[in-house]
Amino acid sequence: MINPAKAFVVITAIYILGFFSHAFYLKKTVYGDGIFYYSWLRSIVIDKDVNFTDEYAHFHVQQPKTLQQLPANKYSVGPALLWSPLFIWIHSVMKSDGYNFWYQLAVGTTSILFTITGLILLFRLLNRYFSQTTSILAIIAIAFATNLFFYGSLDTVNSHSLSFFAACVYLSFLLAKEKNFFLIGISLGLLGIIRTQDIIYGILLLPFLRWRNIFPLFTGFLILFSLQLIAWQILYGNFLTSPYLTGGEGFTWWQAHAFEVLFSPKSGLFFWTPILLLGCAGLFKKNKMFLLVILLQVWIVASWSTWWQGASYGGRMFVSVLPLFAFGLANIFQLLQHYGWKLNYFLLIIISPLSMLNVLFIFFFLLRT
Repeated sequence: MINPAKAFVVITAIYILGFFSHAFYLKKTVYGDGIFYYSWLRSIVIDKDVNFTDEYAHFHVQQPKTLQQLPANKYSVGPALLWSPLFIWIHSVMKSDGYNFWYQLAVGTTSILFTITGLILLFRLLNRYFSQTTSILAIIAIAFATNLFFYGSLDTVNSHSLSFFAACVYLSFLLAKEKNFFLIGISLGLLGIIRTQDIIYGILLLPFLRWRNIFPLFTGFLILFSLQLIAWQILYGNFLTSPYLTGGEGFTWWQAHAFEVLFSPKSGLFFWTPILLLGCAGLFKKNKMFLLVILLQVWIVASWSTWWQGASYGGRMFVSVLPLFAFGLANIFQLLQHYGWKLNYFLLIIISPLSMLNVLFIFFFLLRT
């Protein structure tokens, strides 16, 4: 039997080791899309505005001006909200410019802490329905054999590990015996201000909706999601339309690239993370609503004008649905236990080989980029 506490200590240690090794090698943690998420945080805390001219000049990036004559930033405000406590504390100590390596380390470390917290919440969820051994095996598989390892340990100044955490929080409230629909709404709003597409998680509410629940649910959701609406209003002068849609990007719903999104060598979900095929199979018999959310996410991503997901390690836009795949993996592991599989079989035949493959893919991706 695997001791869950020891397993989480090992997971945390490996994630932290990976983060600091990568960060000190690059001498930075903010790059790529992370620049734009980080710019929200730095500009609001240090400059006390949403004029990103200073941030973009520092990071050598450019964006067109909005109708408000401010540099555009289509990326969400949610990550900045979650990163802010440690960032503000570091700033209170250092009183520097908000760019140096310690600020960046603080933000990256915060994402790791949220990732580990998400894994703990997910373990507690799984353990309601499965044995402790099955639950911790599913957690180890998600932690090391999927791209959560990349986005939760290496490329942490991004939205993906935080969307994983938010999904675990949402599922924890949704699947609680005593449901608090205000908190469910809050957590759905949190998902929305990290990655807007994850509002699709609201589909899981349908079996529980009653007229008396709609008001607290919507109120909770609006409290959090209004932060994104306010940001769009200030920056773009329009809180009703996502800047993704007004900036020339969009959807081709009936010409979706579903096969490529799932199996393309470039960033295909199952090509880069084959263990999720098992997870998907495990959702067919049970948890069909979970499978529906995943399928809708596939359709959304496959219909998007940038369906290949840019410089993505695997299917990065699916990190938020890894908790759902975890239930599928637990179903498969439980079935195999019924047929006589021992603990070592799971580790030696499934989890270890696919985790090693994931590490090799990560090295290949880093060398290629």
